[in-house]
Amino acid sequence: MTEERSTPEADSTTPASPSAEKPARQPRPRGAGVAVLLAFVALAGAGGAGLLAWQQQQASDLLSARLTGLDQTLNQQLARHATLDALAELRRDMDTLRQSLDDRQQALTQDTASRLDALRAELATQQQALDTLRALTGRDERLWRLGEIERLLTAAQTRLRLLDDAATARLLLQESDRTAMPLGGEALPLREVLQQAIAGTNGTHLDREGIALRLTQLAEALPELPRAKPTAEAIEAPPADGWWAQTKAWVGGWLHIERKAAPAPDRDPALAEATTRLLQARRALLARDTEQALALVRQTVETAHAHLQTGDARVRAALDDLADIAAELARPAPTMVDLTPAFTALRALRAAPAGVAPASGSSQGD
Repeated sequence: MTEERSTPEADSTTPASPSAEKPARQPRPRGAGVAVLLAFVALAGAGGAGLLAWQQQQASDLLSARLTGLDQTLNQQLARHATLDALAELRRDMDTLRQSLDDRQQALTQDTASRLDALRAELATQQQALDTLRALTGRDERLWRLGEIERLLTAAQTRLRLLDDAATARLLLQESDRTAMPLGGEALPLREVLQQAIAGTNGTHLDREGIALRLTQLAEALPELPRAKPTAEAIEAPPADGWWAQTKAWVGGWLHIERKAAPAPDRDPALAEATTRLLQARRALLARDTEQALALVRQTVETAHAHLQTGDARVRAALDDLADIAAELARPAPTMVDLTPAFTALRALRAAPAGVAPASGSSQGD
């Protein structure tokens, strides 16, 4: 765009002034302004293009950064999803295992409950049977103990009176005392009497069974012991006259005749009889006939001294054993233990109410 200006020559209305006259100005060419303008436009275009290129580079860098960030975020998300999948699978496995454990625990609980119910039912059945048995027998623990004590006392009395077995009777009395112990104070009178009876059985008693066994052994060994040699008086002396003297005179001195004693028989009748007496003494001892057994043993001792070699060790041992047996049989019999006070105290305890001790006088003998 060009600017047109008016000149003095062109303006006819303006008066010419001599003082105002100036030399005329040369007009600018139009092409130079256009060039400048174009240069300015080109420069502006180049700046705009550079700015646009810079902006595009910035936008590209920003887009690359965002793409990188998105890629990292995507990788993180993928890794997270993989972890979540693994966790989900692990959770499913745990849920399956937990369900299996719950099922097993439930089954075990049901089985245990069923077994407990069966045990309770069996226990109830056993208790019912026990109650029925107690009802049938009519005994509680106290009555049972009193009945057991009576049975033990009866057995001890049988051992003392019929079998003369003080050792077994003492054991039975001790068991009676142990049975009466849980009854407490009410059983004190009975236990005092039992202790006195136990002390009475501690004396020396005749061991009939043991002595009978020793007599059997001696009866078997007696025939095998060395016998005594016959004495000179036992050998039959030849007659001083008669046929022996006539025969000796007729034969003369050229023939020497010596008469020897007949050989002893294989079995000595006296020792055989002594063996029989030992067996008879054994039977008498077991039959409680102590006096007859003692007499037979003494006769056997006399026979053994007369017909056995007393210098032999086996013979001396057999004679000593026979002497010991005779001494035991000759010993006075101990006083028989009386269990009547124990039975009396037991009857008083049974008649008294449970937990009440009977009077002391009731535990004495009838």
